[in-house]
Amino acid sequence: MTNEGFPEARVGCNLTKRLDHSDMSDDTSQLFTYADLRSRNAELAAENQALRAQVEEARRLSEDHALADRERYLNEERFQQTFDCAPIGMTIVSLEGRFVRVNRALAELLGYTPEEFVRLRFQDITHADDLEIDVELVGKTVRGEIPRYQLKKRYIHRDGSIVHALLHVALVRDESGEPVHFISQILDMTEQKRAYEALRASEERLRQLSTPLVPIRDDIVAMPLVGAIDPDRADRALEVLLAGISGGGVRVAILDVTGVVALDEQVAGALVRIAHAARLLGAQMVLSGIRAEVARTLVEVGADFSGIVTCANLQASITYALKISRGRAPQGAEAPRNGAGR
Repeated sequence: MTNEGFPEARVGCNLTKRLDHSDMSDDTSQLFTYADLRSRNAELAAENQALRAQVEEARRLSEDHALADRERYLNEERFQQTFDCAPIGMTIVSLEGRFVRVNRALAELLGYTPEEFVRLRFQDITHADDLEIDVELVGKTVRGEIPRYQLKKRYIHRDGSIVHALLHVALVRDESGEPVHFISQILDMTEQKRAYEALRASEERLRQLSTPLVPIRDDIVAMPLVGAIDPDRADRALEVLLAGISGGGVRVAILDVTGVVALDEQVAGALVRIAHAARLLGAQMVLSGIRAEVARTLVEVGADFSGIVTCANLQASITYALKISRGRAPQGAEAPRNGAGR
């Protein structure tokens, strides 16, 4: 069989013949050619391996970049959801104080639309009395003197009303440590403030009820005390009674303790101070309705009731006070406990 039908075989044979019939006198050149081929083959194999490594590294970097992009996207999405759906007001504020971005809660809290907010600075909607301290804290934060700050402040609503809020501010810095912007959280404290003020007003009304000053006539006042008397209530009674007497024209002040169950040494001393203070203001002090338990305490602590009129009950005290008012009883005279109430 010939090689006419197989061109590749003919090429191989021709190459073999050329090698076999070449000048064999230069054996060194023939050996160098083979060595060169092997070396080149090794170089090509090494280059191929390096290219494979580069391709693998590029693939790995591409995957890392894709993962990093996905992580950035997820972080942005999480921040977006946290920011927009937060139940309290949140905003990004520039270093100059301009609102860059606000969430829905803050827009609803202060009555401005997001489009209106970006044309405002926090200075524009901060109550004048709170602006100085707020700006001062911003400066300290930018200078790195404090990392963040919290402040109770008042905002001005779009309708002009006052919104009480708790502000928390943190500063965002770039990789070189330079300030970028602020992130602020704003908690509505208006209802809490109203509730606190209502509670204070209620407590004040209770205090007034616990130490009521009842005018009997223009020159006679009475303060009936009921329940337990602690030092705070005794001080309050002294304050109210002296304020009523110092108004002028009061000649007799009746302190009725019929409803007082018991008192200690400190409160007994307070009652004595009230009586002596009334006398210094020119009024006669009448103590009425002392129960046996209270009398026992007053005796045990050695309370000084000299110059103080005592009566069996409030009716007797008022009768005595009216006599003084008409000039029928000398000031400082002690009314008999058993006779005054008849």
